[in-house]
Amino acid sequence: MVLKMLTFHQKFEPTKLNCLLKLSYVPEWGLSMSAPFVPGSLRHFSSALSLELSHPVPENVPDWLDAQRKHCILAHRLGTQAAGIGIWYLNPPSQTIMLCPLLARIVGYAEQFHIISAKQWMQLISNQDRLRLAHDIASGQPFDLEYQLHLPNGRHIELLTRATVVRRQGSNGSGRILGVCMDVSKKQDGGIHATVPPHQLHNLADSSPDGILVKVVDRYVYANAAAARIFEVEQPENLLRSLAEEFHGTDTLPSLHQRLSEVMHGKDNDVPTTLRWRRRNGDTAFLEIVVSPLNWKGRYAYQLIFRDVTERMQTHDRLRIMNDRLKLAVEGAGEGTWEWDLVRNTYTISGKLKQIFGWQEYEFFTGTINWHHLIHADDYDRVVHAVRACITGNNRMYECEFRLIDRQCQWKWVLSRGVVVAWSESGRPIAMGGMLSDISARKDAEELAWRYANLDVLTGLANRRMFRDRLEQEIRGAQRSNRKLALLFIDLDGFKQVNDLHGHDAGDLLLIEAAYRIKACVRQTDVVARWGGDEFVVLLTGLDDLNQINSVIEKLLYGLGAPFYLGQSLGHITGSIGVALYPADTNDGQDLIKKADQAMYTAKEHGKNRFSCYTREMDEIAHARLRLSTDLRQALVRGQLSLHYQPVVNLKTVTISKAEALLRWHHPNMGNVGPAEFIPLAEEAGLIAEISHWVFCEAVACAKESNQIAGRIVPISINRSPMEFLSDSTGSDWLRYLSEMDMPSSAIIVEITEGLLLHPSPSVKDQLLRFAQSGLLVALDDFGTGYSAMSYLHQFHIDYLKIDQSFIQDINVNLTHQTIVESIILMAHKLGLKVIAEGIETEQQMTFLRQAGCDYGQGFYFSPPIPSTIFQRMLDGNLH
Repeated sequence: MVLKMLTFHQKFEPTKLNCLLKLSYVPEWGLSMSAPFVPGSLRHFSSALSLELSHPVPENVPDWLDAQRKHCILAHRLGTQAAGIGIWYLNPPSQTIMLCPLLARIVGYAEQFHIISAKQWMQLISNQDRLRLAHDIASGQPFDLEYQLHLPNGRHIELLTRATVVRRQGSNGSGRILGVCMDVSKKQDGGIHATVPPHQLHNLADSSPDGILVKVVDRYVYANAAAARIFEVEQPENLLRSLAEEFHGTDTLPSLHQRLSEVMHGKDNDVPTTLRWRRRNGDTAFLEIVVSPLNWKGRYAYQLIFRDVTERMQTHDRLRIMNDRLKLAVEGAGEGTWEWDLVRNTYTISGKLKQIFGWQEYEFFTGTINWHHLIHADDYDRVVHAVRACITGNNRMYECEFRLIDRQCQWKWVLSRGVVVAWSESGRPIAMGGMLSDISARKDAEELAWRYANLDVLTGLANRRMFRDRLEQEIRGAQRSNRKLALLFIDLDGFKQVNDLHGHDAGDLLLIEAAYRIKACVRQTDVVARWGGDEFVVLLTGLDDLNQINSVIEKLLYGLGAPFYLGQSLGHITGSIGVALYPADTNDGQDLIKKADQAMYTAKEHGKNRFSCYTREMDEIAHARLRLSTDLRQALVRGQLSLHYQPVVNLKTVTISKAEALLRWHHPNMGNVGPAEFIPLAEEAGLIAEISHWVFCEAVACAKESNQIAGRIVPISINRSPMEFLSDSTGSDWLRYLSEMDMPSSAIIVEITEGLLLHPSPSVKDQLLRFAQSGLLVALDDFGTGYSAMSYLHQFHIDYLKIDQSFIQDINVNLTHQTIVESIILMAHKLGLKVIAEGIETEQQMTFLRQAGCDYGQGFYFSPPIPSTIFQRMLDGNLH
């Protein structure tokens, strides 16, 4: 073989010297790498070695090429001698190694070519290095290796070698192994001794706060004082008598061996590794270790520099546990945590926050969030403003409530809080952190509370409280804009009848539909509210032209007059509307409501299903009504009330059988006030029960005197207001009073209206039952004008039916009324009831009724209402 060129360069490191050689050969020999055998043991390796001493130079080589070869060989020898590099050849078939003269001198032989057996050479190498050399040779790849050689004279040297496999061209067999090496012992020792003396190195290591261990094969050969303190042994020497494995846990030793292997192959020498170790007493210690290779007294070793980070790791564990507990507490409270990297615009979110977003825990999260798509459009600008205020430092904390859409497209109310948690060196915010909680339940509760406080539960319209607030706001706005307002007060005519006839559920349906119709007649800027019961108010805002009011009123009257479909039944109502204007009628909101209410009552009095605008005369009427109500409170005490009696005549005998007591009020200034005027006032003022009891006592007294005069029972009928049935005690008081007056129960007839029986309360049923059991007579007044639901006639004990005078007035000419009256008489007799006809004013009316079989009659034909004294004088005579 002809060696064409040999070059080398050296690289110095703190702990060792590497010599790297670049070899190239003439083309006719070629260069290839192979692995002709599998390494197993030194015996296998040695048996596979042989040495080919030389390769003959091809014959017929030109003289000039032979001369060039000689010059190259001479240059090669001079270069290797100058560098102190020896060359060796290993031939597998002969199991021999040829040493060049320089290498022979290095290892203690005479300075000439030497051939020794491979086994002899391998015995000069330490066990650990021998295995490494065998492994590298068996790999068939070029290798660099530094190993220790034990010479026969007892001296130890450190050889740095590089080798490769060389084959002839066209050869498929194993090739020779060509290697170069140099003695680096003096360079390493010189490098250390030139800097620091050995005793100073030991002093420096012993004073180090970090532990230092030197590991050779499977034992520690050096330990400093800090290592002894960390492992809690008395002296560093105590560590040297122990196997390395004694201080490792079962999970630590494989990690340490892997780290040593990485360092041996030159990977990340200065990268620290944290491993779990055992102290001498068995406690666990966490050590942060840096591993580096070391030449320890001519042997390959590892230096372990470590720091005790047990406290730091325990603190880290405690912080982690505290963080886990805090996270559990935060998420247990329904809150999710988030962190925002302002530089990358990425987010880290907790599992709870994923849950709020409607994501599954396993779903992939990219780290970016498009808040513009998640936050409600009405809330987005407000959220952005709050975040910017925190980032810019205007607010210390960011806090905002907004609506967020989740994966299921459901809007949720959330509360988000956050603060800036990190700043750059220039003071610019680079990270925020915070929490986000689902407050939908709280918002729902707040909305529900707000609705109960401000909205009517049945119709969803504004209630009185909210309407008053809006009215005051609109008045202030109208003052600034110089515009007008109109307040419409609406009462549903006939609602009570529908409610009584079809029931309260149907009445509720009617109110809901009426609210919808009223709202449909006005603008969105107008305010509609349910004032109470069947009353509604409408505030028309921002009016420039008062003609707009007429248009709205027409729509309202038409809309309310249309039939109402109430389940299986049909209801009919109308509307009475009162109108008051701001500022024409008043500047005060409460006064505006009152004036519209007065105008509504005027519309009712003039026939209903119409509207009426407020006038000043209405105030006078209202004030007169108020004064009359006040005077009524004193009328009973001052003796201004009295009873008149209208006889009830037996139509067959034309004799007085009974009488109806009618209340009269003689006002000192106004004269006689009609019952139709002051009875509603008494009901509104809560005076009806007191007045009714007085009427009852007066009627009982008249009946007792009449009995004594006529020598027989002359029943007196009294009208009982539905308001009186609200008290259970009234009926009992009457029966007790009759007993005290020694009067039979049949001396009094109680007159009631049909509406009381349609949907009677338990109180009504109980009192009527008590009346029937005690013998108190009951008459159904104004029969035929109400709902005429005959089912209640057999449910309650009724003694008399009174035909309303509207059927009697034209009975002689109105065939329909004749038929109705005859039917009522026939039906009543079939049910065992007596019939009383009211409003008889002519003989023809009396004749028809008598022929139709009517039992009793009353009216001006027989007698007008008269005082008790006159009535009693009429008891003895026959009227006709």
